[in-house]
Amino acid sequence: MKKLLTVLLLGAIAAPLALADTPAETRTKSFKKVLLAFEPMGTVVRGRDPYQKDAFIRQADALSLIAAEPFNHFPANSISGKSRAKPEIWSQPAKFQADKDAFLKAVADLRQAARGGDLAAIKKNYGAVAQSCKSCHDAFRGPEK
Repeated sequence: MKKLLTVLLLGAIAAPLALADTPAETRTKSFKKVLLAFEPMGTVVRGRDPYQKDAFIRQADALSLIAAEPFNHFPANSISGKSRAKPEIWSQPAKFQADKDAFLKAVADLRQAARGGDLAAIKKNYGAVAQSCKSCHDAFRGPEK
């Protein structure tokens, strides 16, 4: 009976660990959340949806809240499976940090522009966020596997 309880207890502890995401899977999910927060603003910036100041502010706030999250999921040597992360993330940490800082600043600037309500400024700052994404992807994101 003790053995059975021990096996059941170990199984209960190990099961969630076996289902846990790898760092690569976790950061992919985090970046998808960022994209889902960012893209609705893009439809406004590109004129596909009408500009509504309060709604845009909420979207910019939502992006601001989650923008840093993916960067918490780059532990050393976490290239595995379907990861598109390049080794340069870890071999060039100062550049990776600078790109992260540029992204977070661009997000903060977009949030500030959203509060101002000037659509031209919003478009400029939205473009800066998109450019910061591209810059980091060009340096640190490899092709799909």
